[in-house]
Amino acid sequence: MPPKQDFSLREIQPNIDGGKTLIPNMLTLVEPLYFVYVRLVRASHLPVNQATGTCGPYVEVKTGNYKATTKYIQGTLAPIWNQVFAFNKDRLQAKTIEILVRDKASVTNEIIGRIEADVGDIPTRLQGDSSVAPQWYGLEDKNGVSGRSGSLMLAIWVGNQVDDAFSVAWHLDAASVSVDKVSNARPQVYYSPRLWYLKIKVNGAQDLVVSDPNRKPEVYVKATLGNKVLKTKVSKNKSLNPSWNEELMFVVAEPFEDALILSVEDDRGDNRVDYLGRCVKPVHKITQRLLPPLPIEEIINLERYGAVEEPMEKFSSKLRATVYLDGVYHVFDEPALFSTDLTAPSPKLKPGKVGDLELGILKAEGLVPMKSKNGLKTTDAYCVAKYGPKWTRTSTVVSSLEPKWMKQYQWDVLDPCTVIAIGVFDNNNLQAGEGWAADRLIGKVIRIRLSTLEFGRIYKYAYPLVALMPGGVQKMGELHFTLRFIYTKSSGDKLYQYTQPMLPKSTYTNPMSVYQIDGLRNQAVRHIAMRLARAEPPLRREVVESMLSGRGPVWSIRRGKANFRRVMECLKCFKTALIWLDDLRQWKNSTTTIVMFAAFSVFVYYSEIVIPSFFAFLFFKALRNYFKRPRDILCWDTNLSQVESVNGLDWQEELDTFPSSAPFEDLRLRYDRLRAIGYRIEETVGDLATQLERFHAIFSWRDRRATLIFTLFCLVAWIVFYLVPFRLLFFLFGTYLMRSPRFRVTLPPIPQNVFRRLPSRDDCLL
Repeated sequence: MPPKQDFSLREIQPNIDGGKTLIPNMLTLVEPLYFVYVRLVRASHLPVNQATGTCGPYVEVKTGNYKATTKYIQGTLAPIWNQVFAFNKDRLQAKTIEILVRDKASVTNEIIGRIEADVGDIPTRLQGDSSVAPQWYGLEDKNGVSGRSGSLMLAIWVGNQVDDAFSVAWHLDAASVSVDKVSNARPQVYYSPRLWYLKIKVNGAQDLVVSDPNRKPEVYVKATLGNKVLKTKVSKNKSLNPSWNEELMFVVAEPFEDALILSVEDDRGDNRVDYLGRCVKPVHKITQRLLPPLPIEEIINLERYGAVEEPMEKFSSKLRATVYLDGVYHVFDEPALFSTDLTAPSPKLKPGKVGDLELGILKAEGLVPMKSKNGLKTTDAYCVAKYGPKWTRTSTVVSSLEPKWMKQYQWDVLDPCTVIAIGVFDNNNLQAGEGWAADRLIGKVIRIRLSTLEFGRIYKYAYPLVALMPGGVQKMGELHFTLRFIYTKSSGDKLYQYTQPMLPKSTYTNPMSVYQIDGLRNQAVRHIAMRLARAEPPLRREVVESMLSGRGPVWSIRRGKANFRRVMECLKCFKTALIWLDDLRQWKNSTTTIVMFAAFSVFVYYSEIVIPSFFAFLFFKALRNYFKRPRDILCWDTNLSQVESVNGLDWQEELDTFPSSAPFEDLRLRYDRLRAIGYRIEETVGDLATQLERFHAIFSWRDRRATLIFTLFCLVAWIVFYLVPFRLLFFLFGTYLMRSPRFRVTLPPIPQNVFRRLPSRDDCLL
């Protein structure tokens, strides 16, 4: 039997200062990595090859077994390269660096001249210094005489990963990467485009012109945006002035490049359609809704389809609609439970900054080989992190199962009840001529909820990377990172933040359905993937979808068991209370039974202290649990996820495609229907478990601000219920409950806002 894998979170002790030193340092959460940078700018006065009568110069930089070359430039004696190479100082295999200028035009690529630099004499560039100025150096010929073979302008220095040349340098660790693919190995920062909902409220049409006046038209409106088409229902008012009162919605991304086409069509049956008119509206010219009031209705003139109007004929068909870009809703591009951003696109509704999030991506250890190169199994790993609209991507460490990145990133936090997502991927696009290949996710995406973090504390952990395989769950390695969340607001603002709605107010006053949000989320993911794929280097579609997408709509008996267990664990306290009451009734401990009966008699006689005593009990319970509060971040819980009690058939069912890949069509139809029904049942149980776990989270101090709010509420309630007569409070509560609708608001109440911000154990599920 293979040894049991360890999926636990492990604390590490990296050599970092956390910003405690007085020396300006941007590497507060990661260890410095030192590189020898060589910037090759240009050459001059190179000699002409006597055999060919021309010159094709290029530069070769090498030390030990590391070697890299610049591009060669044909037919010039003063070439300009302006390229940077970087050598990891810890992995240097020689004490000198050779810089050779060679001639590509010669048969043997003969050496024109050379420069040799001693690593120990290379100056170190300190943080905050300006760029190192390049200098002219005379090239030594084969006889060791300097200056006869021309001059080379270069700069050479020692710097770390914060150096501005780091992101553009060709790292010699990745010397095997193709020249035209080297950008795919470089670190980059990306930003998601701002997303808007494009809403078309179709009210009606006027003065339509149909081909057959004696027939009642079956008219509908079709909206086309890019390759997405939406239609209204056929108007119930079968006349030349039909009405619909329907709303169509698209997701669009800035900058707006497409045009919206609204067309009015008459369905004549038998796949015959009469086109009654259309209009084209460029998206960038459509009205933007930046505040809650709705734009006014437009009367849109329709144009004929390709017909040339007669001189005396006027085409006067019109469409009554409200078309606008809605900026008062948050456009979901992630599952609601794992959102890294909750803001609306309208700049007038953007909340203020509440803190800073700092992430240090150190390294990975024990990665599983993802592919084979030259007969050796290896991995070309890079790490992607996303929070809000900002994406970060580390450099790719080539052919290493223990890559070191040591990169630090920072984000502005607008709401603490959000999640940061981190994923490790294998780069399959480093060699020329191999065509396009998908970058594979190494383990599941790590998600950490900011509200569960202590302010200012540096979390230093080795987080297990796990993946679900047909044979069960497998550990793919560990990701070492540091994390710190700094709240910049005052203590009062921290507590006030929890009383506010998480989403923009329009989400509650005019909510959209869950199915509508899911459909639009798929459009949003496609827009982001398409835009980030245009960057250089591109952040590939499969990477974006892995970071943004949650589970697909498939049935998993394992997750069903896990969600049922979550419910039972939350209800365990009620089971314990029933057992305790039964023990009292059975007089298993006479002293306890007598004491509790005496307390019961007191409460019956002094009924006014029942409720204050209840809140006092909750207050002291939450206060006692403060000293047992969890100190670690949430991690995968294999016991909760039921991964050890699942057989091979269950794994095959869970990892099966949707629709099913079963060979028989009838079996596929029945099986997929069963899986879809099972998915809805499973999600319902999961939602119930989430609400129950949030109730338990009130006392756990996992989210310290929320528990503090509840604890203070219990204290105030304790005092109020003790001082104010119960009958008066009960009357006031009943009056408040039965108040007139005119005194009510559609926004959720403060207790509901606080409760929705509480964390659950969804983050621990595999």
